[in-house]
Amino acid sequence: MSCRRSEDLSKLTIPKFVESIATTLRGQPDSADVEAVVLRAVARQSDSIDLPDVLELRSLLDVDSEQVDTLEERVTSIISAIEAELAGWDRREVTV
Repeated sequence: MSCRRSEDLSKLTIPKFVESIATTLRGQPDSADVEAVVLRAVARQSDSIDLPDVLELRSLLDVDSEQVDTLEERVTSIISAIEAELAGWDRREVTV
């Protein structure tokens, strides 16, 4: 795990960013991997998330985003799950 500053992601749940990801997803086939698209977008916006982090996050994310009504809500729930996971990483790094 590299340096993960979860506070870097707080700006990512703003509607403009979420809508940007949703627009990207709407342009892809229905079989598109929503979590992968969101992770890629989040990593691009963060200075502290690198490829190994993305791969680890991908393996750890457990988002029941099928329960949401809109694509924007689904994207937001995935971003929230990423933030929660990174916050846990931050706490572990502090205690080490």
